[in-house]
Amino acid sequence: MKKRDGVMTRRRDRRGGTISPKGRTAGKPRPPSSRGSKLRLVPSSRPRRRRLPFFIASTVLVGPLVFGVVTVQALVSQTSFRMQQLANENARLQESYGELKLQIAQLSSPDRIARQATRLGLRVPDSSNVHAVAIPGSGATGRVDRQGGPLSFSLKRLLGDHP
Repeated sequence: MKKRDGVMTRRRDRRGGTISPKGRTAGKPRPPSSRGSKLRLVPSSRPRRRRLPFFIASTVLVGPLVFGVVTVQALVSQTSFRMQQLANENARLQESYGELKLQIAQLSSPDRIARQATRLGLRVPDSSNVHAVAIPGSGATGRVDRQGGPLSFSLKRLLGDHP
């Protein structure tokens, strides 16, 4: 015990227990409810009806957000389906394009053209019946003649309307 301002006091250890004059703990600290304070329930000063405006405001704010998220997800899903459909159609069209190119190559082969010409009664002319026509200024294909037109029109002018 210590004397402070003429009053005898007991020292307390770290856990709240009192220490005897010899340095030993005198006992466990008392629970807070046994110190003489009485706790009582204080009624809430806020009325319960204040929750209703908060609930309405949160519903007004959160509702459209949820609706927007669901709408965006539906649009993304529809776009994904459409993209898949377009990818399938693209693959089908590319396959069809490849088949058509193969058909063009087969139909334009020189052997096939010669067979068709023979079947139709066409024959290779004698070399004495073949005449070469010289076109002035025609060195390469795709060039322009003197009048500014392509060479095929220049040849058409020389030969006329008849082949």
